[in-house]
Amino acid sequence: MRIIIAGPPKAGNVWLKCIISNIYDLRVLTIKETPQRPQIALFKEWIGADGFPDGTVFHQHYDFSTDLCDAIDSVPAHTLTIIRDPYDTFVSSYYTIQQHKDSDIRRGRRDQIAGKNLSDPEVYVYLRNGGFRNNMRRALEWVESGRTHVIRYEKLHSDPIAELTAVTDAIQPVPRERIERAVEACSAENMRKKDNKRTPHVRSAKVGDSKAKLNEEHLEIFRELHADTIRALGYEVR
Repeated sequence: MRIIIAGPPKAGNVWLKCIISNIYDLRVLTIKETPQRPQIALFKEWIGADGFPDGTVFHQHYDFSTDLCDAIDSVPAHTLTIIRDPYDTFVSSYYTIQQHKDSDIRRGRRDQIAGKNLSDPEVYVYLRNGGFRNNMRRALEWVESGRTHVIRYEKLHSDPIAELTAVTDAIQPVPRERIERAVEACSAENMRKKDNKRTPHVRSAKVGDSKAKLNEEHLEIFRELHADTIRALGYEVR
């Protein structure tokens, strides 16, 4: 079995990868073992060189394309996509940018908000001028594609057994006990204990973090520019 988790960042990819690897006893591929960037040409080159071993899982933030899905099917491999409330995802993305503001990891337009308070006028400009739009677009395209198994971050919190049973039944059914053990093994607390390097990926690990972080000006921009996308993803416009 091979599984790729494709879709937007800051939606719980590392958490889902941990759970799935535990459920199916898959080895998580390291960054050095996967394509350098989430580009279809590199993915095709990688699988052409037998770079996707059986019994493994990895995640990268691919845009949806029929060509990519056809390539994944040819391996063959299963595709999963985790989506999350866009408001919470934006807040998580903002804090990730702050964590890397002094490194070379984050470049480009994101530099505009690095080191800025969440309510700084530059953050409003960033959000209004298209910053973060691609994350929502990527999520929606995968959801509407019908070529991936969609998992909601919120349901992984509220009813993880049901959410994971639905996806594992579609891939390869497993006993409930195996899912329960995987959920416990991959709790935020246990992931932090295993590897301190993971801590930035599980900064809050909760639903609704944005409700205490975003103000009316943030929300107005979301309503003005992204209301249709938010609804299409299945979330409430605030």
